Amino acid sequence: MTATFDLTVIGADEASFSAAAVAARTGASVAIIRPRKRKNMAASYCDMPNFVWRRLDLHEYGLSLERISARVTLGPDGATVTTHEGVRETQAALAQEGKADHLLWADFVDEMTALEAGRRLREAASMPKNGAAGFSLFSGSVRDCAALAQATGSCAAALDDYLEDDALKTHIAAHALGPTGLGGGEPGSALALSEFFDAHAWRVRPDEDGPSLLSTLETACKDSGVEFFTKDLAEIAREGARHVVVSLADGETIKTRYVLFASPGAALKAGMRASACPLAGHGAATAVLRIALKRPMPPAAQDDKAVFQVLDGAGDLQIAREAALDGRLPDNLPVEFEYAANGDIIVRTAYCPAAFRDDEGWREWTGQDRQAAARRMIDQLARRIPEFSANVRKTKIEVIGAVSPDRPPVFTGPGFAAGMENIIIQPNRHNAVAAAVQLVDRMLAGE
Repeated sequence: MTATFDLTVIGADEASFSAAAVAARTGASVAIIRPRKRKNMAASYCDMPNFVWRRLDLHEYGLSLERISARVTLGPDGATVTTHEGVRETQAALAQEGKADHLLWADFVDEMTALEAGRRLREAASMPKNGAAGFSLFSGSVRDCAALAQATGSCAAALDDYLEDDALKTHIAAHALGPTGLGGGEPGSALALSEFFDAHAWRVRPDEDGPSLLSTLETACKDSGVEFFTKDLAEIAREGARHVVVSLADGETIKTRYVLFASPGAALKAGMRASACPLAGHGAATAVLRIALKRPMPPAAQDDKAVFQVLDGAGDLQIAREAALDGRLPDNLPVEFEYAANGDIIVRTAYCPAAFRDDEGWREWTGQDRQAAARRMIDQLARRIPEFSANVRKTKIEVIGAVSPDRPPVFTGPGFAAGMENIIIQPNRHNAVAAAVQLVDRMLAGE
């Protein structure tokens, strides 16, 4: 049996569901393929920009959201750096923490916002379609050329151009790059930095009494007419000039105009990856750990609505990135954590290897590897929160983007797999929901 669709989305996260629901509401026929085995252990926070909220009428589902209060980095020796969505509030916080760069903050945010506003530069540089490299040539102003140079540069270089304080640069790099698993030295990683300052990038979390965002978006998909296939993938192949055939493990097939992977991890798990995108996160996986405590503890920095990073220095990001690409679990694992509405702590790191390498070659994740990752994530929090380890009651870990080394990836960039132009792999984005929705809008419009 073969079903036919305009768009097939592969994944089961907020970005996948948002893109599918929006596409269906524009009149496209849409399918979602999600794996049979999935924990759906979604964190409490996720990007949910206002324009997506309005297009999906999420208020009609009883969903109530609140903005995060701050972004906080817990550094060594009790040092903290705090930034807020508002420029003035951040300036005051930085001044209180003794950061001289509070005088430069407004100009820095203006420059990053201007870079993000140069949408054609950002879209070209992020290479969302097949990871194709390169920019289209255009005659622009000196400012356009400067923006182009910034967009193709590294996050580390951009921070050095604007700021002086190392702790502040570490803080921004951690929060901007943490979701992408980048080290900060890669060409094009400045894109993640500029996206961090986009208004859409400030995440929100569901109210304690409301339904989860993930379940709400799944319901919105079903209400919008999206057809769900809870099956494993077998193969993706080209058929003719305009279609792709997706074969499922039970022999069923789907014929579709476009295939969208909302994250490079989902694509890599399916045996595909973009060939040249600096934000694709090749070889990395994300671990999400939910920690239930024995007894309530005062929140870090006395703020249970903030998003926290644990990092000694910005250089640790690059070291962790290189370890993950080499098939090793980093010793000093950069982690992000937050407090769930029920008091649990949710910890994430995008610096895990997609597969491990040992003396016998590459191998898959094992239960022991998951336990080791959970232990290192707990240890990182224990370095900053007194008596934390002894207060851990129960943990649950999920690894997203882990792959089998026995299934070599098929590259979708030009020169690797000719005829795969209908398969779109979205790079790692700081705001994956907004980027995925904007991507399907352009895709269905023929852009």
